[in-house]
Amino acid sequence: MKTFVLVPALGCDGRLYAELVNDLNNIIRTQTIIADGDRLEACVEQVLKAAPEKFVILGTSFGGRVALETTLAAPDRVEGLVVIGASAGPSPDPAAGLERSRRLRSQEFHQVVEEMANMIAHLAGPLGPQTRGEFVRMADTQGGELMARQSDALAHRANLMPRLGEIACPALMLWGVEDQFVSWQDGLKMSAACQHARFVEIRDCGHFPTLEAPEETNDAIRHWLASNGLADDKA
Repeated sequence: MKTFVLVPALGCDGRLYAELVNDLNNIIRTQTIIADGDRLEACVEQVLKAAPEKFVILGTSFGGRVALETTLAAPDRVEGLVVIGASAGPSPDPAAGLERSRRLRSQEFHQVVEEMANMIAHLAGPLGPQTRGEFVRMADTQGGELMARQSDALAHRANLMPRLGEIACPALMLWGVEDQFVSWQDGLKMSAACQHARFVEIRDCGHFPTLEAPEETNDAIRHWLASNGLADDKA
């Protein structure tokens, strides 16, 4: 059975993928890795050290960027890639990203978490408020220093768009249409730039489809895994 490495978003943990793991546990082994280096290169090293020799990888937001970087760094090890709500471009405002890191390390931690929470979910969606609350709980568990390191890593990110054509493994770009952090148009462009990618959009959904639209999201990922020979036949 293959291994599906799951990399959570900034400030998040395995709760981001609880329903996905439950849905897929009969067709693929799952392993959640929380990357928390202050540079993306360090995050990639963490993933490659903890993951098996060959694996499929999925990441959301910050975790999606780590998944992209990992795929490009170790194409001989990554057998499939799923990106949810993550940009391949450079940081649009590194200074703003580093200011967020400073605030996360300060007494403004809870204020920053609340600001992020208000953008994370599509609050008008059926599970929007619940998703918002789950993010706050995960962030409180992870704490300001870990989140600040992840924020530092994103602030220093480079432009990967010119390199996406190097990604030869099957890829899935999955987006909430109401994502306020990274637009679905960016996901569509990324899927077009990869060699063998599919784009899926989830309506009435924001930045965290695995929480906001779990059934539709799980179905899309399960179908993608099966159609690319990345899951057991029980699918």
